[in-house]
Amino acid sequence: MKALILHCNRWASRPESPSERIGGCTPDAVQLPPVVGEDYGARRYSDQYSSQDCLVAFFQVEVADSERHVRQLCKDIKKIAEKVGTTRLVVECFAHLSHSRPDPEVAKILVAKVLETCRGFGGYEIHTSPFGWNKGLVLDIKGHPDAFKHRSY
Repeated sequence: MKALILHCNRWASRPESPSERIGGCTPDAVQLPPVVGEDYGARRYSDQYSSQDCLVAFFQVEVADSERHVRQLCKDIKKIAEKVGTTRLVVECFAHLSHSRPDPEVAKILVAKVLETCRGFGGYEIHTSPFGWNKGLVLDIKGHPDAFKHRSY
């Protein structure tokens, strides 16, 4: 499992279209948000998939990953959130961190376990965006020394 963990002023994601790279796996059901909200260039992002002053954890499930890797990732997410002083977490599958990709159904199960584990922390506001979609993305990353972390599990 690979992860890119960012302390952000702002995160926003907009589902654009179902991905064709997830094989026979069904993308998460999503009602596309109306085109309202903040304007970033020519695109508008709704509040449905956005957060401020948050820790964004992009992660990729790899071929040999298991629940042990999920626990390690979630432990790091919580530790880094405590260190940077935020209770808003964005936990998002991001299949661009490695060439090692498992069956999409396996990845979807482990993604759900990451979300379930983070929701179980208590005291945190958890955000995500739908699995299996091409998305527009806005990131405004803070500039302090702990704002960027890369992890391999």
